[in-house]
Amino acid sequence: MINEIITSIGIVMNATWHYLSVNLFNRGVDIVKAPVLVPDMLWMLLPLLATLLLMEFYFGRYKDEELGWNTAFGNALVLTFVAIDLFRHIYEPSGMSILQFVVSIGDIKIILPLWIMGLALLLILIDFFHFVSKKVAYVISSPTYINLIGLLGIIVIYTPSIPLDWTTVFACVILFVIANAISLGLYYIIPSYKPTISKILTVEDVEKYSEESIKKKNKETKKL
Repeated sequence: MINEIITSIGIVMNATWHYLSVNLFNRGVDIVKAPVLVPDMLWMLLPLLATLLLMEFYFGRYKDEELGWNTAFGNALVLTFVAIDLFRHIYEPSGMSILQFVVSIGDIKIILPLWIMGLALLLILIDFFHFVSKKVAYVISSPTYINLIGLLGIIVIYTPSIPLDWTTVFACVILFVIANAISLGLYYIIPSYKPTISKILTVEDVEKYSEESIKKKNKETKKL
């Protein structure tokens, strides 16, 4: 009985290791090298990648700045544009009308743009109506998360050799975590820049603080 249990555990561990070291690793490699094999996706991929890197450098340099509700809302809109392009890429080769395509959807990959569109609409509602605190909203709508989701979605949809299965999902999750770790490292490595208060404040801010300081001095004078 004990020998059978040990044998079963060994078989499960060997199968798991084989899946992680062969299937999952190879799928991750396929995702990473897909832009080279399918260059058509670069028209969508490069702008997202450039935005991702430039935003990381920007917030790495100006660490005291935060995202802002309007920017978070704009990021969610970008994700909707990505989803629409993914729908287009799946729809155009079919040669059907939109109604025929909707009725006779046979490509399981349609799930991915549907999920991305649903996520984008949810983020749009959250950012537009301020349903959550700004700290939470700024994280879930950050350019890092938004652009990485868009990048992975484009690679999977544009590459016919990459199926939409659990191996692809797990590989995307791992790559997402690795990319986030790299972006976080860039954030802390990039030397920060702290401008003087005169460069941060706008003309309206200066006038506001000047009025407040005058009122404060008047109150102190009256007390005396």
